[in-house]
Amino acid sequence: MKSLFVPFIMVFLLLFSCQNPQKKIQGENTSSKDSIQLVQMILDREKAMVQKDMGLAMARFTEDATWINSQGYYFEGKHELQKFHNMMMHNDSMDYYYEVGKPKIRVLSSQSALAYYSWKMFWYKKEIPTDTTYKEIGFMTLTAQKNGGIWKWTAVTNQHTPWFYPEINPVVAE
Repeated sequence: MKSLFVPFIMVFLLLFSCQNPQKKIQGENTSSKDSIQLVQMILDREKAMVQKDMGLAMARFTEDATWINSQGYYFEGKHELQKFHNMMMHNDSMDYYYEVGKPKIRVLSSQSALAYYSWKMFWYKKEIPTDTTYKEIGFMTLTAQKNGGIWKWTAVTNQHTPWFYPEINPVVAE
């Protein structure tokens, strides 16, 4: 009996002396929890755009956030971002359908992350909702910082793409 007990203890000690499993679990849980929070922020943005809810759309931007839209215009500060969103949400003659693809999150550290997602915004004249007059499709890159346990968007870069990606998959150059 003693001969089986000694090897078991040695294997047990060897496994747990090589790494701190609690640290690994906390790191994975934190990263997973952060990723979930960042994905939720993107889903909240989609909801805000669909419902034209300016409060929800602006809630997670820092005061000094920047935005480069799909036409290459650079907006600086939350107030300017709000004016830009207001132009889209409250256009006199045009309205839109908005949808996002599955986000891809890259947590860089416990305080910094990147988020990517595709989007499509189909514009139509308010008088004729079934007649799409302009199809915008693009890819969003967002930079987020966590301060006081709360994630906020600090910078956004947006570009048009030829098609909508329901899911983001890396491209392999050949």
